[in-house]
Amino acid sequence: MINQLRAGFYVLRHTPTAALSVLVAAVAAALYTWLQHRLALGELGAASANAVQGLSDILLISLLGPLLYGVILSQPFNTRSVHSALLASGRVAFVASHTVTAASAVVALSLPYGIAVLVGRGTGAEFAPAIPTAFSSALADGGDLTGQEIAGIVALTFTAGIVTAAKLAVCLPLAIWLRRPLVVMAAGFVWSFVADLLASSTDGVSGLEAMVQLTPFAADHAPGPDSTGGEMLLAVGVSLLFLALMGLLSWLIFRRADVK
Repeated sequence: MINQLRAGFYVLRHTPTAALSVLVAAVAAALYTWLQHRLALGELGAASANAVQGLSDILLISLLGPLLYGVILSQPFNTRSVHSALLASGRVAFVASHTVTAASAVVALSLPYGIAVLVGRGTGAEFAPAIPTAFSSALADGGDLTGQEIAGIVALTFTAGIVTAAKLAVCLPLAIWLRRPLVVMAAGFVWSFVADLLASSTDGVSGLEAMVQLTPFAADHAPGPDSTGGEMLLAVGVSLLFLALMGLLSWLIFRRADVK
C-alpha cells in the first residue's frame, strides 16, 4: 500500500494533466481576485461581472476535478501498468492508493484560491464577491491579516478542498467502470450541480434531510469564513467517510472487472 502511494504520487508529479490543471487554477485564481477588486471599484459592468463567475472555484474545480479523477484512475489501464500494480499488492491497495492520490490532486486545485485570498487580504484592497463562495467571502471580509486570520484561511482552504473532492468522488467508480477521462469529466461536471440541487430539495423532509447530513452535500458542511473549528472538522470527517465509501464502491466494481 505504501509503495503504491509513493508510486502514485511520483506519477502524479510527472503527469502533464495534473500540472496543467493546477497551473490553470492558479491563473484563474489570480484573475478572479483581480476582477473582484475591479468589481468592488465599480469598474465592471453587469455583463463583465457575469463573466467573472466563470473563473470561480466552484465552476473551475467542478470542471477540472472530474478530469483529474478520470485521468489518474484511467492512466494505469491505458499504460498497462495496472498489471504490475495488481501483481505487487492486489486490487484493494490499487483502489485505495489511487483514491488517495486522485483526491489529493483535486484538493490541490483549491490551494491557488486560498493563496489568492491571503495575497489579496495582505494588500488591503477592496474586493466584491462575484459569487458568494467560501473564498470570495473570505476575500471580501477585509480587515487586518493577523496570524489567527491566516490560520483560519488556511483551514478554510483545506476544508473546502476536501469537501469538494468528496463531492466529486462519484467520479472514482465511474473512472474504474468507464476508463474514459473525458466522459468522466463530463459526468462529474453535471453531477456536481445536480447533486447540490437534489440535496437542497430535501430541506424540510426529515428523513431525507438527515441522510443528506451524512454526506458532503449538506449545506451545513459548506465551509465559510464564519465556520468554527468544530464545524470544519465535522465537514472534513463526513467528507473523508464519503470518500472511503466511494473507494469501497470502486473496489466492488473493480473486483469483478476484467483487466486486459
